[in-house]
Amino acid sequence: MSPSAINRKALILKAAIKVFARYGFSRARTAVIAREARVAEGTIYNYFKSKDDLILTIFEQTWRDLIRALRKALQPIHNPVQKLMVVLTTVLDLFESDPHLAEVFLVELRQSGKCFSSQPMSVILEFLDLLEEILREGIASGAVRDDINPKIARGVLFGAVENILLGWLLRRTHPEFFKNEKPYTLEEAKENLMKLFTNGFFVNR
Repeated sequence: MSPSAINRKALILKAAIKVFARYGFSRARTAVIAREARVAEGTIYNYFKSKDDLILTIFEQTWRDLIRALRKALQPIHNPVQKLMVVLTTVLDLFESDPHLAEVFLVELRQSGKCFSSQPMSVILEFLDLLEEILREGIASGAVRDDINPKIARGVLFGAVENILLGWLLRRTHPEFFKNEKPYTLEEAKENLMKLFTNGFFVNR
């Protein structure tokens, strides 16, 4: 694929994220995505088979880029506590910087009915495997409690991050439902996550 084609594909994906977040997946139209990307509607079909293919590509490409960046960032780090902190903060920072992307991931993909298809599941499992690697490394080094099942622990970590992001997103999009609650920032969420997992998973901390 030529550089111009790669750039055009990226523009379409970026436009699709905005349109899916603005209108919802079911009401989003490829004509609106094309207008947002400033391309002809037919151009979209040169790169994507359908609207379903668009949202699945957004999900898969974002996670694969994230996992690749995480593995590179984790290479020089040997402390499992620090590794876990890098993973959790990187994920939270990614979605905090792009609320539209967060909405597509946490709301629209589920409503599309595609969240349990092979593409999303494969990258989610790859991310879970990365968490499990860190936990197993910590168990082997004596830093993580050896009475913890790393497969269960990785799910706890993933679920906690997902829940925090969803709560943060809902407070942004539907503040009327949270009038009686004190708002929290994702920075505060990161600190609390690390306190919980450090005290619950790690030895002598």
